[in-house]
Amino acid sequence: MRKLRGPVMRVRRLLLLLLLGARPVWAHSVSNELALGLSEDSPESPHGTHIANQLTLRFDLDDDWTLKVGGAYTYDTEAPPPTGATFGTSSAQILNAVAGVEWDATPRVNLYLDVSGSPRASQRFSSVVSVSVPTVPIPIPVTEVQLFNASSNIGALLGATFTLGGTEFLGTVIGGTALDVSVGWTLLSTQQRVDAIIDGQGRPVSRETLLAICRAVPDNRGCKLLEPYLKGGQDTLNQVSLSLSVLQPLGANTDAGLLGSLYLYDKDPATAGFFTFRASSVALGSLGAGFPLAPLRWTLSPTVQQRIGSWSLAPWYQFLEYASDIGVAHVVGLRVSWRIDASWTVWVSGSAQWDLLADTGGTQGGRTTTVTSGRVALGFRAGF
Repeated sequence: MRKLRGPVMRVRRLLLLLLLGARPVWAHSVSNELALGLSEDSPESPHGTHIANQLTLRFDLDDDWTLKVGGAYTYDTEAPPPTGATFGTSSAQILNAVAGVEWDATPRVNLYLDVSGSPRASQRFSSVVSVSVPTVPIPIPVTEVQLFNASSNIGALLGATFTLGGTEFLGTVIGGTALDVSVGWTLLSTQQRVDAIIDGQGRPVSRETLLAICRAVPDNRGCKLLEPYLKGGQDTLNQVSLSLSVLQPLGANTDAGLLGSLYLYDKDPATAGFFTFRASSVALGSLGAGFPLAPLRWTLSPTVQQRIGSWSLAPWYQFLEYASDIGVAHVVGLRVSWRIDASWTVWVSGSAQWDLLADTGGTQGGRTTTVTSGRVALGFRAGF
């Protein structure tokens, strides 16, 4: 019976396509997306322009199993110092890879598993740290430092999509509500150290110079205070994400959706540094979407998709709340797709993002800084 299942399923699919006038189901597909991102460079978010490219290949192993492999490359351009700062932001190169499988367990249940990872990437940027003096109860702020932040990550995502309602015909469900639930895990590894500071005369002093001075005068009080910052350290952070999304058809050509996610950590995520989270999330999902500037606590995103002939319009909105009282963000976006023929689809997408980030001491009772950023992406998908 197993040998007959493949041909039988292909005949059923072909009959269904002929009856419905739908496009054919391709055995394999390739998609690529190229994006340009722009952002204000500020002490709260020290980065500027970036370019990213994402390639994804899908292969149907049989009627029930699909293999997915892909990768993304992001180049962060060098940025000058923010207004009032001395140190700029260095360039960075970030690689991300993903592999996964999908299994159509039943016509109404699809299970999927993705494994992803990103090798070590690093960046230097302006920051402010507080040096704790044992005899003084209040930390003494260092005016400005150049911070080195290196990061890598591995992760996994397990999920299931259920189709509720609709009509099942020849092993395919037509219409109905799609419900998707997933749980993800990411291990973030980070290294941070101070590579330079601004001295009392407002001049930058490199880490190498400071280490040489401290070797000559090891008992110097300032050296003892700066030693842990110059030496730096490594740490890991576990992140768990819980996501739930619903997609509901509203007539023959309109769909409405709602996606919500909650993020949990095994320690305060603010200690990992902003670059760690950018490196782990910059190439996830569509490159035309927004991207978080800091560790997330929860997100909520309503979407609408309207089909007009071979065109599709999909506006969306997303609210993000960052962990550790860092702030919130609002993102609006639009994706316009054009199905050229049965095998080719092209699209353009973009988003505008406004981050309201706390300057110091959290969002309660403190000033906030608005950081504006945006992305635009061009992509295609082809079946073969």
